[in-house]
Amino acid sequence: MGTPQYALMCDTCCKNRTLSSYCVDCYESMCIECTKNHQKLLPDHISLPMAESKCPDHHKFYSVYCKMCDMPICRECLIGFHNGHKYSDMNVAKQEKLHEVKTYMKDLKEDVCPLYQSSEDQGNRQLVDYASEIDTVKIMMNEQRERLKTMVDVLCDSMIDSVETTLEAHSSKLKKELSIIVYGKAKIQNEIERCVVLSDRGILEIKDFLESLPHLQDTPARPLALSKPVPSKFFPEDISEITLKQMIGSVLLVRVHNSFICKLPVSNIQACSSNEVWVNFHDERVLTKYSYQQNTNMAIEKESLKLDFKPECFLLMKGDYFLASDRFNHCIWKVDEKGNTESFIKTSPYNPKGLCLNKKQELVVCLSGLTGCLRVYQNEKNYKELGDNLLSAPSKVAQNGDDNYIVLDDHLQSHFVVAIDPKGNCKWKFYGLEENKLATFSPKGVLCDSLQNIIVSDFGNHLVLLLDKNGKFLMNLLCSRYGLWSPRGMCLDSEGKLWVGQGKDGMGECHVVQYIK
Repeated sequence: MGTPQYALMCDTCCKNRTLSSYCVDCYESMCIECTKNHQKLLPDHISLPMAESKCPDHHKFYSVYCKMCDMPICRECLIGFHNGHKYSDMNVAKQEKLHEVKTYMKDLKEDVCPLYQSSEDQGNRQLVDYASEIDTVKIMMNEQRERLKTMVDVLCDSMIDSVETTLEAHSSKLKKELSIIVYGKAKIQNEIERCVVLSDRGILEIKDFLESLPHLQDTPARPLALSKPVPSKFFPEDISEITLKQMIGSVLLVRVHNSFICKLPVSNIQACSSNEVWVNFHDERVLTKYSYQQNTNMAIEKESLKLDFKPECFLLMKGDYFLASDRFNHCIWKVDEKGNTESFIKTSPYNPKGLCLNKKQELVVCLSGLTGCLRVYQNEKNYKELGDNLLSAPSKVAQNGDDNYIVLDDHLQSHFVVAIDPKGNCKWKFYGLEENKLATFSPKGVLCDSLQNIIVSDFGNHLVLLLDKNGKFLMNLLCSRYGLWSPRGMCLDSEGKLWVGQGKDGMGECHVVQYIK
């Protein structure tokens, strides 16, 4: 519905025209043309649409602004309901409201709009990345296709050549044998023809023929034996889709990537189901349980356990209790479901940090002090130590499917990932990517997946790296372009989803990634 128009005399041009506005400062009603001119000449004056310029109670033009009721009023209102209320000039009230609008606009421009711009830029970068990754995969797969075709052609040609060479040699030998047999056969047939002719000859000629026998001294009574046949046949292998895929290679594809906000930077994380995790926050004395709802991309804080110490690392054990390392008290604590603690293992003078369970369900502890080592506990009192000649400040550990322990060493002067076999020998070391110049390689979390790949969080370069079991870099699973910032703890849940905890500007976030189908 349009704004109502009023056909009265314009107070400015004094003509009978449709009135469109009322100037509160000049107390004048104006037509459309005069309103435009008035706003140009006196931009600070308040011109209200005619439908909004009169008090609905007294049908008088608004004259002042009631500050207590936050509304324009007429002069009769001042001696009526609004008597005693504080009021201000309409222009002053307008400027105050405009100031609020400007403040709101400033917030939008400086706080909200940059966030949307950043998200838009990130989305556009991701679109470019997707297109580039598609092109890269196409190129690499077509190259692999051509390599396989070339290999198949070479192998097939080689097999054909082998058959041809062998059978052609036998054919040549057989042809020589056949030529001898054919020659002998011709001589025999010629002798038979002489015998046939003798039937029309006299006895003396027949007598001479018989006396001259044998005529075929150089032709054996039986032909030479032919070479034994050498048959050949091609037996094609059944080519399954699995075999072909193994020959072609594999595509690692991140199928799901979501995240949810936590109240503080996440230091460690342990999955207790496919959608629930326990986390501890950096430098805090608490364990918190989150339930993640993938359809809403949000997490609910379900439970919290207050502790008497700051856990360096923790494990969720069967039986709903935790083992948590406390480097300040040189102890590994056992924490029950109510947060009660009891000493489990004393490690003095070493500082316990990272924890994991090996395939035998033995507790493996990263210990640091003047030197570093891994300690594998068969029980609370019996243990063996590994890697004391390789480690300075081991911080996290995981065991891979090949039985090697993958250890992060986070010493002040050297940061690396090392694979140590069960006998304590070094298998390989990884010192980060040379092309990452953003910051020093700073590994904070390590995992091993079902494919024996190794996942490492690089805190300084805002990366989650994927290595093969020999320490060779495969790809970046996550990076800052995809919202990752200062990643720390990680875990894998029962469905193979990767959970990555991070922190930035005092806030925490967990990324949830599905890359193994």
